[in-house]
Amino acid sequence: MKPQAIVTIVSNNYLHYARTLMQSVARQQPDAERYCIIVDTDLAPSRLLHDEFEAVPLTALGLPFGEEFMFQYTVLELNTAVKPWALQYLLERGHREVLYIDPDICLYQALSEVNTLLQDGASIVLTPHLLAPVTDASEPGELAIRMVGAYNLGFCAVSNQETTRQFLKWWQGKLARDCVNDIPNGVFVDQSWIDLVPGLFAQVAILRHPGYNVAYWNLAQRPLSRSGDSWHVNGQPLVFFHFSGLDPRQPHGLSKYQTRYTLDSVGPQARQLVLEYCERVIGNGLEQYAAMPYGFAHFNDGSEISATTRSYYRVFPEVRETVGPHPFGRPELAVDTRPNSIGTARLRHVYSYFLGRQADFDALQHFRHSCESMLSYLYVTLSVALSAESRGRRGWLGRLLGWPLRMNRLTSQAGDVTASTPVPAAMKVAALMSATPPSAPPAPSPAGPAGAAGPGINLVGYIAAELGIGEGVRGLARACHAAGIAYSVVDVGFQTQNRQSDLQALAHASSQRFAIDLLYVNADQTAQTAAHLQANNLDSIYRIGYWHWEQPQLPPSALPAFSHLHEIWAPSRFVHDAIAAVSPLPVVTIPHAVSVSPSAGLRRSRFGLPDDKLLVLVMYDFHSYQQRKNPQAAIAAFRQAAGQSHDAALVIKTINGAHYPQAMAQLRAEVADLGQVIFIDDYLSRQQAWDLQACCDILLSLHRAEGFGLVPAEMMFLGKPVIATGWSANMDFMTPENSMPVQFTLQPLAADVGAYPAGPLWAEADIDHAASCLRRLLDDRQLRRQLGRQAAYDIGRQLSPASVGRQIAARLQILQHWYPALRGKA
Repeated sequence: MKPQAIVTIVSNNYLHYARTLMQSVARQQPDAERYCIIVDTDLAPSRLLHDEFEAVPLTALGLPFGEEFMFQYTVLELNTAVKPWALQYLLERGHREVLYIDPDICLYQALSEVNTLLQDGASIVLTPHLLAPVTDASEPGELAIRMVGAYNLGFCAVSNQETTRQFLKWWQGKLARDCVNDIPNGVFVDQSWIDLVPGLFAQVAILRHPGYNVAYWNLAQRPLSRSGDSWHVNGQPLVFFHFSGLDPRQPHGLSKYQTRYTLDSVGPQARQLVLEYCERVIGNGLEQYAAMPYGFAHFNDGSEISATTRSYYRVFPEVRETVGPHPFGRPELAVDTRPNSIGTARLRHVYSYFLGRQADFDALQHFRHSCESMLSYLYVTLSVALSAESRGRRGWLGRLLGWPLRMNRLTSQAGDVTASTPVPAAMKVAALMSATPPSAPPAPSPAGPAGAAGPGINLVGYIAAELGIGEGVRGLARACHAAGIAYSVVDVGFQTQNRQSDLQALAHASSQRFAIDLLYVNADQTAQTAAHLQANNLDSIYRIGYWHWEQPQLPPSALPAFSHLHEIWAPSRFVHDAIAAVSPLPVVTIPHAVSVSPSAGLRRSRFGLPDDKLLVLVMYDFHSYQQRKNPQAAIAAFRQAAGQSHDAALVIKTINGAHYPQAMAQLRAEVADLGQVIFIDDYLSRQQAWDLQACCDILLSLHRAEGFGLVPAEMMFLGKPVIATGWSANMDFMTPENSMPVQFTLQPLAADVGAYPAGPLWAEADIDHAASCLRRLLDDRQLRRQLGRQAAYDIGRQLSPASVGRQIAARLQILQHWYPALRGKA
């Protein structure tokens, strides 16, 4: 028989993890043959790695149902579903033993204990999540572990014998249709089924060595230590560590599935282990592979396949029968899952209320649009309510009699939004604020969602507007959601001219109204916003203003705004100090939450950017005053550092240039002598803006003042080096270790600039110093990586939605303590 085989399973966007794992296997288990199952359509990237492992296509595994199998599962589900077929495939190739190991695992010792168990006759070897009780209240606790399965299927080993073949056949039967993340119904992909295995099959060995499968879920019971080059756990060798849920670019949270540790609190030994692993994964091509598109993500026409569409296809045999054997060629299958589809929401409410189940595929396809008008909605409701299925459920008459009250409540919350009536964009946003149905809960993780933290909050602001203060309130919504704080939204987008199409804050918004308003508008809009709330009978008990200001003193014109509020929040110490000097109210610093998610498969060509240049980004909104943003200084620094270089290009991304034609013309004239300049003066969606930032290599911001510095923070989150004026709010998160703060001199503003009065100080960046910084970055790739890595870590630790959410929760709990009336709704 062939020697032992070790196999992992990835899609192309996880190849950096597979490489890191297999390199550790080569060091620790050199006699094993290494395989990687590629759950993707493009094998070219993995076949270039033939020196590290053999890439195996899905077509080699003999999966059931043809295309159906790949179509019915999400990427997570499919990567776990193929596991028993992968094990069977390698046994049939003649290997005496096959070990499956998750790609986010790293080996630190040989798998001697596993080898011994298999040689002694074990057919299956499993490792438990826990070897000792959990004694704290952090997540995941024992209940969470029980829900996802007693054994962690990031590792399992099988030997080539009859019991194993029986086990694999049984497991394949479970995963053929039911490898899903459905914890409420007792199923967590491939893993939870394995709880039954020790009782169903003979010769199953449970490996209780503490050095196996060390991870966030058991680290509290298995402290790490190091002696020379050797790692130990509870005095025994560390065999492998499972880095589940770790983002190597943002490692501060340790794992997205837990609340027990951060990188700062986990201890120096574990911190060192994690950072060394992150370095290896990044070095194995994370940036290259993470951007690769998933081959099964779209229909053949390019439209995206939603998780709901996959689920309906998997659950309903009649759908599969109708569609036939090639579902990727049937885009009409797509189920409308838009959170703002009032017809879909109504239909789901009706099915849930009268039938106690989800609306089936045919119902969603044929009746969701009808339910957008009230008359058709009532007709569909009556048909479902009087159906045999509905009348066959206990309590039918009570439900029928109670429906008018239920419908009235839903209607009063949602209004009657029809698809056929054209309305202006701003009115669409306003309608969605009241019509958004409750969103589906996020996919369960071992950590589970955080509990509600204190009272809820009403976010009042430019909810959908594409400008910095709009993104700020959306970031606050993400922070509230991360901390389990309920929030509602009230849009006042009529106060800005910017485009309004970013609806992400609606995803988790509540229809309730809470006792606390947060007015995410500046001082000059506070009175108008307060009047709008009063005119619409949107009263509250406590009202907080969230203000920005880009000068060291707040002007006298802002003072009347204090009378409409009980408290002020500021995004930075710079703004805090400007407000606190004149405020009669408490002033609290709550920073913006920063989270950026570039698209998979991103290409520079999407923006017409060259692939062979280092791209230096300058990015601002003309409405934010060009004199404050000071792009002329950035252009001068670029000209001095790289003006004659063929290796660098300057990307100037602006919006609202059409409103300032003279300023735009002057800007273009200033770069006329530079050959490598790309102008983008256009509105981009938030996703497109993130993608553009991800395509660029360096940010250059020689501003005169910032109230927060959202673009520098976002670029740092992405691991990009930032050169920026070393003064004002951005210095809350910029240090010489994670960025390049530029020297400056302070000068009084000579004349009024829009809302900014003459007199207070602004910074003049040292262009020579900025050019020197830029030259160093252009010439030193290692320096770019070093600064970017530290920047990503620091921003993740300081400004992540979870971190900011904790600060918000703490403040709301203090308010709740001193003002008990805030515990309820308005």
